[in-house]
Amino acid sequence: MEPPLTVDLIPSTSWWNNARTNLTPGEWDRLRKAQYKAAGFKCEICGGNGKEQGCRWPLECHEVWEYEESTQTQRLVRLIALCPRCHSIKHLGRTWSLHPEKIAQTLQHLMMINGWTYDQVKVHIENAFKIWNQRSQHPWQLDISVLTGA
Repeated sequence: MEPPLTVDLIPSTSWWNNARTNLTPGEWDRLRKAQYKAAGFKCEICGGNGKEQGCRWPLECHEVWEYEESTQTQRLVRLIALCPRCHSIKHLGRTWSLHPEKIAQTLQHLMMINGWTYDQVKVHIENAFKIWNQRSQHPWQLDISVLTGA
């Protein structure tokens, strides 16, 4: 069974090529705000809100991807509303690079949400980085067709 919160690292060959960068700012704002509303203005994983966590933004919009190795296609599955803490776990590599001071707090959040020990978190992160290394070996074709008509 998949834990509620996981590290989902984007292959380095796909950095800066995502749904948001392939839409106009107005389209992205409309889609992300619709997702926040659909989620009841709460994080879809922990039910939290960034304002309650002392963050600038209450919610952030996360892109959920599936990777088809045989065609090297990165397909957008859906958008989800996340609090900044849950979102920082999804993009843990970016968090480590830009906000190393937040790592302890971030890992505590991951342990709390999943009911994991530090050792379980460590294994999960090691596995996420192995997958990231494999996926970063080649470019990915971006498929955001799920947004067609949205």
